[in-house]
Amino acid sequence: MRWSTCASTSSSSTPARRAPRVSNTITARWRARSSAGRASSTSAATRAFAFPFDDVALAAFDDVPRDVAATALTSVGAYAWVKAFDVLAERGTFASVTSRKLVHVTSGTFFACTWPLFSSSPSARWFAAVIPLAQGVRLFGIGSGLIKNASAVRAVSREGGREELLKGPLYYTACLAACCATYWRASPIGIVAVAMMCGGDGFADIIGRRFGRGNALPWNAEKSFAGSAGFVCGGFGAASALLAYFHLFGFIDVSASTYAATLVIATVCAIVESLPIASVVDDNFTVTACAIACGALLY
Repeated sequence: MRWSTCASTSSSSTPARRAPRVSNTITARWRARSSAGRASSTSAATRAFAFPFDDVALAAFDDVPRDVAATALTSVGAYAWVKAFDVLAERGTFASVTSRKLVHVTSGTFFACTWPLFSSSPSARWFAAVIPLAQGVRLFGIGSGLIKNASAVRAVSREGGREELLKGPLYYTACLAACCATYWRASPIGIVAVAMMCGGDGFADIIGRRFGRGNALPWNAEKSFAGSAGFVCGGFGAASALLAYFHLFGFIDVSASTYAATLVIATVCAIVESLPIASVVDDNFTVTACAIACGALLY
């Protein structure tokens, strides 16, 4: 009877039944908070390792600090890139002409490839445009004699004169800044214009010097069919790569018709580059303007 009474009392006791429920509730809450903390830490670590190409990670930054950081990072990279060619030219690794054209081909395309680092703010393009403008100021300083840099002169000039930096190389930086500020990364026009100026004009000179003997153009003995073919291949190749690159980041949409139009633009720009007008208007201007005009019609 005592055992029955105790059992009945124990089984009917409210605290005895509720105690485990309270404990389980507290444990469940603790586990949920711990899991959320681990998830937050994992997410933070993932965002950290995703920098600088993951838009989700970069969204955590305010626009201005992000653009300032991107400008600083790109400026350092651009300076190091050009400086590397300065050193190679100083050591005699490349001839002055070859070094100059390698800088011409790679510097602008490198700069365009850094555009995804910048924010979606309307002011981001102006931060990016500062980079070629700053390089232009440097070239002006060297070309005018305000800055002494013999290795830069050897790397960028045709014949070793510092005054040459005040022409083609300076115009090159101006065209880069204009394409960046005007069209930015949301339009294929500026992207293709940069590619034609860099890849097209650059490879036209490299291929023309190597394979241009004996196939001069009828309307310009200083240009060749080989050089013009190099322009089309180099311009179309560089433009196609950049278009695919910006499409990958979701900035532009591309299709087969986009690439077909780009091939037409490369061909027209090659014809314009071959005209005997280089003594009047620099190729950097004519090629860029031609690419923009054609792009406005075809894209």
